[in-house]
Amino acid sequence: MARTPLHAQLASRLRGRIHDRELTPGELLPSESALTEQFGVSRSTVRQALASLESEGLVRRAQGRGTVVAPQAELHRDVEMSSGLMDQLQGAGSTTTTSVLRFEPTSVPPHAEALGDDVHVLERLRRVDGRPVAFIRTYLPASVATAIDAAALEDGSLHQLVRAATGRGVADGRRTIRAVAAAAPLTDRLEVAERDPLLLLDGTSLDQRGEVVEVFSTWHRSDLVAFDVGLRPEAPPASSASPDPDLDRVTHLLEQALDEVRTLRG
Repeated sequence: MARTPLHAQLASRLRGRIHDRELTPGELLPSESALTEQFGVSRSTVRQALASLESEGLVRRAQGRGTVVAPQAELHRDVEMSSGLMDQLQGAGSTTTTSVLRFEPTSVPPHAEALGDDVHVLERLRRVDGRPVAFIRTYLPASVATAIDAAALEDGSLHQLVRAATGRGVADGRRTIRAVAAAAPLTDRLEVAERDPLLLLDGTSLDQRGEVVEVFSTWHRSDLVAFDVGLRPEAPPASSASPDPDLDRVTHLLEQALDEVRTLRG
């Protein structure tokens, strides 16, 4: 088995520190001489490792300062908002495009049985500034799917189209976050490597009457998308006060997802 070159080993160690936030954006890396001494390698090895990280966009050379951790251009999604990813990206001023890969009647999967017996599946690929960031698979009741102008789904917001066509808006629902390893065909669709970590958001959305309007799964590139979760103000101390189960659940899910991402990267 071929031995991993020293510069690749060093780049991997530094990359891990950046991903784990041991080295944060804007922070100055140790000098080349300090890295040479710390890791017991030659200066040329250090320079090769830093060049690799620079080509990945993880570090940049700052004239007169040295090498610093580059700011990461993350797209932020608020998982507590009822609006979909398209609405949030548009609100942030991002250049977002959507390609429809599949939109047709299908058999009902077990996790979408609440939609009834007659459903359609909609698969879309979302890009921001030309880069694929999310693959979305949505199951819709036929009454909703047949009311939508299919052509408008290209570069359109599903929630906006459903609201305009049926008057049914997303008013409530449940979301689950987990980390998963990329596998085919997601590797090709999202342009990632096998076993790269993805953030999977599963959800069921309810309309104003409490009826299920969609069941979806969205796979996000974890290197490009971050999830935001707001914290509720702490209740005044009271002997009868009990912990907030929703906050505890979201906190647990995010901690679990972070642990899984670290395991996949390791």
